[in-house]
Amino acid sequence: MYMNLKEYSFYIRPGKTDMRKRSTSLAILVQNEMNLNPYDKAVFLFCSGSHSILRAITWDRNGFIETSKRLEQATFAWPKDEEEALRVDLRDVINMLEGQNPWRHFNTLSPKKM
Repeated sequence: MYMNLKEYSFYIRPGKTDMRKRSTSLAILVQNEMNLNPYDKAVFLFCSGSHSILRAITWDRNGFIETSKRLEQATFAWPKDEEEALRVDLRDVINMLEGQNPWRHFNTLSPKKM
């Protein structure tokens, strides 16, 4: 199986998700709470309340691919609300998995002449 992740959209469900849920229950969250189609060419990401477990699902022709990552000593940066989260790009996801915070942005400064 080969997936070209550059062809996929990435969506994050902000807030906490019960990690006892598996792909079918997560797909229902995608459809009912995120108002997205879980069968689209997309990866949907969910995080536990402790921010130490991340779960991703994507539809692959005849079933969901489900993957999880549990951090042993750290936490994932995770958006607080939908405005920060709903759609991200592959670079944001990679940064997050590497421990960076893709939602931390510095203000743009416009210095004035002295």
